[in-house]
Amino acid sequence: MATRQTLKVTKNIEAAVIANAAPFRFPKRADFHFDFPKRTDFGLPVLVSGKAGNAEGVAASWSDASVKAARLTKNGVRVTFDGQTAEYRSVAEAFRALRLPLSKHIKFRLGLKASGSESFVHNDKMYIFALI
Repeated sequence: MATRQTLKVTKNIEAAVIANAAPFRFPKRADFHFDFPKRTDFGLPVLVSGKAGNAEGVAASWSDASVKAARLTKNGVRVTFDGQTAEYRSVAEAFRALRLPLSKHIKFRLGLKASGSESFVHNDKMYIFALI
């Protein structure tokens, strides 16, 4: 049987010497031999306008005390499902906690605020919501 031979590698290791090494410097404007334009408008027309769309009318409606009070009113909800009742800070919070489709909560909330009590049916299960 042949004996196993180990290869021996010998390297001549010398310290690498880098001549004139300089740290990287981010290029400046003068390095490009090109003067970039210092203007930012480039001759384009400047659009100056007030608030877009109906924003001015909506902003003016906040000055009416009854409108402001109605918009700032936060209503909690009481939900009855399967014989148990729970209270939530908002319709959205109730929909999240009960794993109901969140995409339908805004339209449902509008009806709930108008009537004060509404039922929501999902997967053949009825949830009864009432404003607190």
